[in-house]
Amino acid sequence: MGLLDQLSDQQREAVQTIDDDLEIIACAGAGKTGVVTRRIINILKSKSEILPENIVAFTFTRKAAEELKGRIYDLGKRELGDTIGFAHMYIGTIHGFCIKMLQEYIPEFQKYDVLDEIHTKLFVERYYDECGMKDLDLCKYKETNLFVSVMSILNENWFEQDKWDERTRTAYKKYKEKLYAEKKFDYSLILQEMICQLENNIEFAQIIADKVKYLTVDEYQDINPIQERLIRRLKELGANLCVVGDDDQTIYQFRGSDAQNILTYKERYGVQKYIVLDKNYRSTDGIVDVAKRVIVHNDHRLSKTMKSGCQTPYDIGDVAFEEREDTDLEYEFIAHRMEKLHEIGIPYSEMAVLVRKKKISGQIAAKLEEHHIPYIVEGMNELFDTKECQAAKGIYDYLNGDITATELYHKWMEIDYPFDKKELADCLQILMVIDVKEKKLYSDFNLQQIYHDFLGKLSLVEDGRIETEVILYNLGKFSQVIADYEVINYTLKPQSKLNNFCSFLKYTATGYYPEGYQSNTYTKPDAVGIMTVHQSKGLEFAAVFIPGLNKNFFPAQKVGGKGIWHVIDREWISDSERFDGGIEEERKLFYVAVTRAKKYLYLTRTTKSRNKHISEFMLEAKESSYLVKYDGNIQYKSDHLPVLKKESMPLTLNFSLLEDYFECPYRFKLSMFYGFVQPLIPALGYGNVMHAIVRRIHLAAMEGKAITEEYVDSVIEQSFYLPYATPKLQQNMYGSVKRGIHEYVHKNQSDFENIRMAETEIEIDMGDGIRVNGRIDLVKQVVQDGLEKTEIIDFKTANKQVKEEINTQQLKIYALGYRELTGKTADYMEIYHLDSQNSASDIITPDVITAVTEDIKHAADHIRNNHLPRKCSKEKCGRCHLNYLCLGKKEQKEYVNE
Repeated sequence: MGLLDQLSDQQREAVQTIDDDLEIIACAGAGKTGVVTRRIINILKSKSEILPENIVAFTFTRKAAEELKGRIYDLGKRELGDTIGFAHMYIGTIHGFCIKMLQEYIPEFQKYDVLDEIHTKLFVERYYDECGMKDLDLCKYKETNLFVSVMSILNENWFEQDKWDERTRTAYKKYKEKLYAEKKFDYSLILQEMICQLENNIEFAQIIADKVKYLTVDEYQDINPIQERLIRRLKELGANLCVVGDDDQTIYQFRGSDAQNILTYKERYGVQKYIVLDKNYRSTDGIVDVAKRVIVHNDHRLSKTMKSGCQTPYDIGDVAFEEREDTDLEYEFIAHRMEKLHEIGIPYSEMAVLVRKKKISGQIAAKLEEHHIPYIVEGMNELFDTKECQAAKGIYDYLNGDITATELYHKWMEIDYPFDKKELADCLQILMVIDVKEKKLYSDFNLQQIYHDFLGKLSLVEDGRIETEVILYNLGKFSQVIADYEVINYTLKPQSKLNNFCSFLKYTATGYYPEGYQSNTYTKPDAVGIMTVHQSKGLEFAAVFIPGLNKNFFPAQKVGGKGIWHVIDREWISDSERFDGGIEEERKLFYVAVTRAKKYLYLTRTTKSRNKHISEFMLEAKESSYLVKYDGNIQYKSDHLPVLKKESMPLTLNFSLLEDYFECPYRFKLSMFYGFVQPLIPALGYGNVMHAIVRRIHLAAMEGKAITEEYVDSVIEQSFYLPYATPKLQQNMYGSVKRGIHEYVHKNQSDFENIRMAETEIEIDMGDGIRVNGRIDLVKQVVQDGLEKTEIIDFKTANKQVKEEINTQQLKIYALGYRELTGKTADYMEIYHLDSQNSASDIITPDVITAVTEDIKHAADHIRNNHLPRKCSKEKCGRCHLNYLCLGKKEQKEYVNE
């Protein structure tokens, strides 16, 4: 199949437009990912001077990036014959691109961590007095969300701060300075720093200009002012710009996205090429007609009319509405329809209930449970209501003196698992001897370690019951909650750490985990998805159910209470009305929900609920002749089914994940499926520091710089950063780093001229949606028997024997990655320990590459199918931090050295 085969005229024109800037308006289901994929491959095919590293594509989510990346690799292999250099092509979020560039080219930012939404909130609570929150008279815990929202808006519009009052400028300055003092970025500060560097750092701007020749921005309708400013700057530096989006799907204005960006793009950029992809290949005529009938009621939209290009026939009754007296009957109707659809061959995973407000998800789930229909409620807001998480929370409440040992005991006995009462009593004994007041050093009081020690005394292992899997899943997610808290608060004094953690769990944790924050991305069971419309963006289903179509529910009623405009003046922010939402934004949300459906669509409501008045969106939808009242006689045709998902779920693994899997598949399951996190240690970051230092030295050597002792010392000084180390440990580790690096340079400097790559990213596309990524530490040329050979070196800092590690899978994956990146096969692989200066090497044979390729494919297949058996041995189990969730007490005694 050729690059332009089976494309519409508009799609073909978009793929072939590679010399001009371009705007693509793509209706729902218009095949935009396929068009973007083909355009990128066409650029590489047509422009010999353009390398993969010159192409950058911004996606709205990491999931969208993985899908786009997979398609680019597949098409690249077909059209170009190989994917050499594709690992250097950036496809991902705009924030990911900025932090990657800042850390790669500006050394001071290598120390910085990026705080996600939860970590940002925890950060401002920890530093309440110093981060500006107090200056704005906002209450800790109660108004943390509000403060973070205000700072995000100010960050994204920092170039307008001359409008702000002095108090706000002071608070904002404190917030930014505190983050920088602690070596942290929030998401908006990453973009701000990137823009400032591009505008003020000539050398950095030139690097980016040389790198970014073609820029594609997906979901352009959801771009906010600071993102638009960055895109404008990249365009000014010489990038060809292609934006792709749909103004009818702007659903993130409450977060600051500005629909004016896509509505005025042509005029602002002087773009001549404007292509509308108006055919929806996903949805039948009936669904497309309903969506059109609703969205035309919006005034602020580009002129276009969506048409159906779907091959699936529409049958009367595919698109129906139903009105019942109460919600129980409404959800009963939904469950019955699901059963009928499943009978004709629609998998449950091809059905979704899309809700406007998450609060009704639990009721719908309960109804599906009555009918024995499997389901997944996306997100983890209900986590803290489970008995196992209440029991886990009780561990810390007990230590804090808030509950008695008896109360804690009963909390654990309420869990649906046959705990041994004596073992549980032993767990309580462990807690009873912990006197938090006596602990002086923060490193002596580790919340995660206490959790692991407690669980370690219980015989809690999988026993074949679904209930036990759910318990382990929830306890694993609680481990992640502890990890989130300790990442920010690890260095607090013990008593403060405990008090604040208990307050966090009591007052704010339940609201801190946003939609879809944590979910298992490795497997997808055959289950109905219950999710908000926002969560459904970018997804598609054979059947979609949209309940609650009553006034004040969908469209949603505006929420009262204190908001951002009570804290800052809306006149300070350009086009501030976009944050308020309104009927047009709600209608776009409904449009997105409808267009997730391929064939079956059900709109439902109740007639006697508190909000009993019908939604105007339901009324608008009823203008479509395709939408019929459900009459109980709908018969489905099994030979008219839509295209069902058959491709494997995309799976991206990195080297450390694979290493974990090969060491023990079941430990991989416990950490990656269930989510159990290792306790933090004060020396965390030591290995990263060593890698960062040798990388800078290698790159400097490749550029021809003199690697003097003074230069090495300056690199160590700039790069050394251990965020959790005590002052004494900092001093000791600094000495270790200095000795190790100087010894390494002294021993290897004469060989630096042979370096060919340093800390080079690799990405291996295995086909079938499987990709493996990571970095090769070092590649150098060596002379063997008078011939030039290539050697791959992996640096280690752990105290293991190098001969034990040389045949591990990780190094073999590096060899495979090098071949994917360069098209060549390296000759040797070497393990080099920076602490001991010991090394070991081995030959890379064709058999090594073949074997590791098969091993990775088998691993991916087992991960997707949840086939993750234990791999027990005295050595492995003895050092495994999760052995207590795997082994029975008898096995623990046998395998583990107490």
